[in-house]
Amino acid sequence: MALSDRKLKILEAIIREYIESAEPVGSRSLSRRYELGVSPATIRNEMSDLEELGYIQQPHTSAGRIPSDKGYRLYVDKLMEIRKKANKNRVKIKSDILKKYGELEQLLEYTSRVLSEFTQYTSIVLAPQVKKSRLKQIQLARLNDEMMLAIFITNTGLIQNPIFKIPADMKQEDLERISNFLNEEFVGSTLEDIESKMAENLKKELAKFHHTVYALLPEMFKTLEQVSDVTLYLSGTTNIFNFPEFNDLSKARAFLNLMEERKTISELISRQDTSKFNVSIGSENKLQEARECSIVTTTYSLDQHAVGQLSVIGPTRMDYDRVISVLGQVSKMMNEILKSK
Repeated sequence: MALSDRKLKILEAIIREYIESAEPVGSRSLSRRYELGVSPATIRNEMSDLEELGYIQQPHTSAGRIPSDKGYRLYVDKLMEIRKKANKNRVKIKSDILKKYGELEQLLEYTSRVLSEFTQYTSIVLAPQVKKSRLKQIQLARLNDEMMLAIFITNTGLIQNPIFKIPADMKQEDLERISNFLNEEFVGSTLEDIESKMAENLKKELAKFHHTVYALLPEMFKTLEQVSDVTLYLSGTTNIFNFPEFNDLSKARAFLNLMEERKTISELISRQDTSKFNVSIGSENKLQEARECSIVTTTYSLDQHAVGQLSVIGPTRMDYDRVISVLGQVSKMMNEILKSK
């Protein structure tokens, strides 16, 4: 059942008031603070309908009402529609705020601090995932009679230098020719692409260089796969104590424990959809420990391919408009910086 414009307006006012005050909202305060064009009695009747429909609820100890997850979901969906049409940012962030950080690790760490500072919630930056990175260069260099160094450089700045045992009769000229071939064959490919390209037809090509190369190749790329694919940068974890919803120490402790589980966090914020923003509200979250929270996530990209994620996590009483504005701008900055690297 679609809500009337009046009900939508009252629901939005309830949510905005609750986000700001953290106190249950009554009809009289709505009538005083918002130009709804109706009497407190009419507002009270509409609130009763909204409660019956599951968009708001009554805390046990109060006469006022607070939004439910269903109410927040409708609010966020309407907010996203409005933002698409208006294309305005509520918060303005200087466009060069991230540019002074040349190293990827420094950039990601500082980005998490910027997100936390501008939203006042906990921020999570998921580093580029190795499997989604694209090879930029492969170089093989002989170290001695038995060992060679393999240098892998990806488009996200990841550099891996594994060392491998080689036959004594493999010369540096062999390694250079193999390097050239591998660059022609694999540069621009992701690790996922490489797995499919390492087919039987490569065996014949590589056999021209040295009989042991084809056997060595899977081992070489396996070292890249073994690089941790869950590198997270967190900031503002203790901001959760600023919100009365987490005055209950058991809730706060559960949140802090969750923030220590890097792999779990990665799974929690992982996105499968291709929409610009993903908003997961309260009970929509997969983990019980996150059911008191909302998580807003977007991606940052390189060469139009999403390589990492930016997330903000806070109470369901989150200032969604502000968070989405900040994430959108920071994502755009990250895209520009990575493109120039």
